[in-house]
Formats: sequence, C-alpha cells, structure tokens
Amino acid sequence: MTMRHSLFAALACCVAAVSACAVETPFNPDNLAADQLARVSGICQTVMGLSPDEPLDGGYWMNNGRLDYYTSHYRGCIVSLSDSLQNVMDAQMTQEADADCRAKGLEPGSPDLALCVLNSVNSHSPSAARQATIALSATPVSQNLPPASGSFYNASPGETARREQVACAALGFSPSHSAFNSCVKGLSDTFYTIDHPIT
Repeated sequence: MTMRHSLFAALACCVAAVSACAVETPFNPDNLAADQLARVSGICQTVMGLSPDEPLDGGYWMNNGRLDYYTSHYRGCIVSLSDSLQNVMDAQMTQEADADCRAKGLEPGSPDLALCVLNSVNSHSPSAARQATIALSATPVSQNLPPASGSFYNASPGETARREQVACAALGFSPSHSAFNSCVKGLSDTFYTIDHPIT
C-alpha cells in the first residue's frame, strides 16, 4: 500500500510539473520573436488593461478563424496585435524584394518582376519573416505610457476605443499610416467577436 501511495504521489508530481510548464508557456500564436511578443503582451496588459490570467471562454466566433475555441480578451488582443505586426513585417519583406528585383533591371508591371518578387518572398523562411525590421522601442511599454486607468472589463466603449488607438500607436504604427487603422479595426473587431459568440 505504501508503494502504491508513493507511485501515485510521484505520478501526481510529474503531472503537476508538466502542467506548470504548460501554463508558463506564453501564448504566441504567430511565433513572434521574444522581444516582439514581450512588446505585444505588455501593450495588452498595460495599455488595454487586460490580464493573462483571464479565464478562457468557449464558443464559436463569427468571421474569425484566428481565435481558438477557448479564448479570452487577453488572448484576442495577443492574436490581433500579433497579426498586425506580422502583416507589417510581411509588407516590408515584399517591398524589399520588389526593390531588389527592380535593381536587377526588371520592368515595372512585367511578369518577370512579379515572379521575381514572388520567388524572393517565398524563399524567405518564416523565421526570417519574423525577424524583419520594425521600429519597436526597447523600452518596456510600462515605462513609456501610464497604465490603463482601470480594468478593460470596466472601461466605457469610448475608453476602450481610445485604448485600442493607443495600443496600435505603442506598437509603432503612426495614425498617418494605413497599418494604424487596420490595427485598430482588428482589435475592435476581435473584442466584438469575443463578446458576441455564435453559440
């Protein structure tokens, strides 16, 4: 009996250790580099007033294939800002590839230029795309901006909209750039989707 209790205790310790590791793994749906993920997570917590400890809710989410069945506003924020960051990095890579192909003398609007750009973009590994240059401050978000005045869950619609704008600016998107508007819309749409599950 003592041996059996010892085995159960050992098994319980192993399960607890595995569970602890799983909990400590940061949510990173786009496999961002560590500094980029830290930036995104800091914005979701400091600017938006969200918590990584928010319980997960299950549901089917209208027009959003990026959200897991079990999600939260915090995870939705991570997904949305990660996607916005990834879109900008992909656009930068495409612009660089286009410039390189034009430098080879390929004519604008020609199939040769288009194929050169396509092949160049496709030849980059996903890890290279994640390392694309984007102006992210090394200073933590919490040192650049005052924390949100209260939890996201108690914020008025106007305050939430303001926080969404600040979040996208804190990610490095200028209001004069289309990426800013896309980022803000992405956050707004994601939060609306989470608040209005299909079932």
